Amino acid sequence: MLVFTPDALIRRFLCADMEVLAEICELTGVIDSRLSPSEMDARIGIMEDLISILQPQLTNCTLCPRRCEVNRYQEPAGECGLGVDIRVASVACHKGEEPPISGEEGAINVFFSGCNLHCLHCQNWPISQKRVGSTVTPEELSARILKKWRRGMHSLGWVTPTPQIVGALEAYLLCLRNGFDLPLIHNNGGYENPEVVDHLSHVVDVWLPDAKTADDTQAAKIQGAPNYVIINLQAIAAMVNQVEEGNARAVIVRHMVMPAHLDDSRQVLNLLWDKFGSSIYLSLMGQYFPAFHTVNHGSLGRKLSEEEYNQVIEEARKIGFKQGWVQHYDTETGVLLDCL
Repeated sequence: MLVFTPDALIRRFLCADMEVLAEICELTGVIDSRLSPSEMDARIGIMEDLISILQPQLTNCTLCPRRCEVNRYQEPAGECGLGVDIRVASVACHKGEEPPISGEEGAINVFFSGCNLHCLHCQNWPISQKRVGSTVTPEELSARILKKWRRGMHSLGWVTPTPQIVGALEAYLLCLRNGFDLPLIHNNGGYENPEVVDHLSHVVDVWLPDAKTADDTQAAKIQGAPNYVIINLQAIAAMVNQVEEGNARAVIVRHMVMPAHLDDSRQVLNLLWDKFGSSIYLSLMGQYFPAFHTVNHGSLGRKLSEEEYNQVIEEARKIGFKQGWVQHYDTETGVLLDCL
């Protein structure tokens, strides 16, 4: 794994722009910084109010853009198939995130079961689509997080938390009351209700959304979300607004390049640059492989080629992206992250 230090960055930096290098190093320091006691106290107060605001929505659920309006207390229903109890697949140390998120110690990633998207190629499909996991109380989840924290970790990552945001907040509140001071990363598919994003101002430190596609026809076929593009842009705009107002630290947008879909990747990159420019950090992912419903799929039934991935990397540079990371493959160590 690439250790995110100034020396390592100089060796891995692909842009040769020392001002941009300095900015990325500064981002690391921002994410690295732990919550101060006053920040923790303020966040506790915000979250107590926030839970009381969001909890009533579970009776007529509009937490995500699906706006299913189902009563989650009666039975698991709606697009996510979840009730009101917290369902978690794992709480694990993960060192494969972007370098400023994983650091040297790794991120505490909470993989919440279920998802509001239905991606044909989801590499975590047992968790996202089959809801593999176990039911836990806020007290149990917070205890598992605190146990990892006491071992020395770099950040806390929520992975697809939106359908379970109330339970996630309840567990996080208990962590804060026990002195938990790591920055919070909200890792999501980019299909977020902007109103809920706004509610999480001053709570989430780093937003880590996907930008999966710039084509709603493709989004309907592959993600099962025909209005994905406009919702994605609105959600990212709300996240960027928090950073600009000083209420969050950074927005890192992920895009996974898929085989035979290079034109869509180019459209995604152009759209992101036109809308947000250097306000976001870009993470270009080249780890696609056929999974779930794409194992025998026509265009998606193969791995992404190195040539395809490199074409999109070069396109990102031409467009103007300098802040961010790309991946490369090594036979011994697997996927590494380089600076864009």
